[in-house]
Amino acid sequence: PAKIELLRVDGRFSWCAITIHEGRNRQVRKMCDAIKHPVATLKRVATGEVELGDLKKGAFRYLTDKEIEYLKKL
Repeated sequence: PAKIELLRVDGRFSWCAITIHEGRNRQVRKMCDAIKHPVATLKRVATGEVELGDLKKGAFRYLTDKEIEYLKKL
């Protein structure tokens, strides 16, 4: 099952962290539609054990050896 954590509420908007284990097509948007909760923006912060960290928009970083090994094992 998915996990959801409410991070912040500010007027009309709320910020949530949603953890899913199988990313199907538009799954988070569909989950939110099902409970009539509109989605303004989404930001993926990790794929498996590979995390985005503090990477800025449009920037990139090289994968670590550990991340490469993890992805090879998938």
